[in-house]
Amino acid sequence: MRIFVQSNDYESWMVIKYGDTSPYKIVDGVRVPKLESEYDETDKKNVMQNSKAINYLYCAVNPDDYRKILRWKTANEMWNKLEVTYEGTTQVKDAKVDLLLHEYELFSMKENECVDSYFERFSNIINNLDTLGRHYTDNELVRKILRCMTPEWKSEVRAISEGRDYNTLTYDTLRGKLLAYESSTFYPPGDNKQKKSIALKSTKEIEEENQNEESSDVEDNPELALVIKRFNKFVKKNFKTRRDKSKKATPPKCYECGELGHIKPYCSTLKQDKDKKNKKKQKAYISWNNSGSSSEASDDEEETANLCLMAIEDEVLIMTKG
Repeated sequence: MRIFVQSNDYESWMVIKYGDTSPYKIVDGVRVPKLESEYDETDKKNVMQNSKAINYLYCAVNPDDYRKILRWKTANEMWNKLEVTYEGTTQVKDAKVDLLLHEYELFSMKENECVDSYFERFSNIINNLDTLGRHYTDNELVRKILRCMTPEWKSEVRAISEGRDYNTLTYDTLRGKLLAYESSTFYPPGDNKQKKSIALKSTKEIEEENQNEESSDVEDNPELALVIKRFNKFVKKNFKTRRDKSKKATPPKCYECGELGHIKPYCSTLKQDKDKKNKKKQKAYISWNNSGSSSEASDDEEETANLCLMAIEDEVLIMTKG
């Protein structure tokens, strides 16, 4: 708001910040506002400047703030009201300053934190302190930043602290040096692992995020949750009935004979084939047994004949010797 008013009319800003331009006169030692008929040229100029300043305030504030400052007559009174609303009274300001100072004193760099995030958190603290009237020099900020960095930055902190321009180093210059060191040391040009790990997400993580977003939307809208619940019941019911009908409508199919109404283990064709195979095995076994018995009988006859021949030969030998 300050920049908005100053860019349009700096005199109006001076009226807002410091001036009470209401024309008045002294009657019996008491300050009394003048009537419009009593205004001289200076009074008219002051009133016009105050009205211009009030118009700037009306254009800059939102409807809620407009209702808060509507009852005041001068731009300075309106500004004071806005200061108390957003910055608080003196006690409130002191409490805020104490809290921010505590954060400032305990501030430190997080493990594996990048330079941008580190400076962003620190800037939020010092900007709020600056708004409340607590200012720091660049040298104080530089020393604080270097003092609170993690051990992995120890070599760079020592190099900067021992440099010639350490006492004249500005806050922004320090940030540039640390960014250059970070990009060359921690994230070299050929190393894309860190970029990939940051840029890419697994499908599972994306699905979980989408599910979390959907669940949060459903929780925020009870009517939507009820509609979704009924729709899910409807889908499950219809899917189940269709699946049951399909099971009942299609009888099982045999993969042996191709007929419907039974399955392969209970197929009559398969059973007949098995019976035929068993009969063939039995016939082969019987024929094999018969052939074996006939061969054994012929072997016995040959042995008997041989024995007879041997007996005859023995008798012939005895007779010749005799």
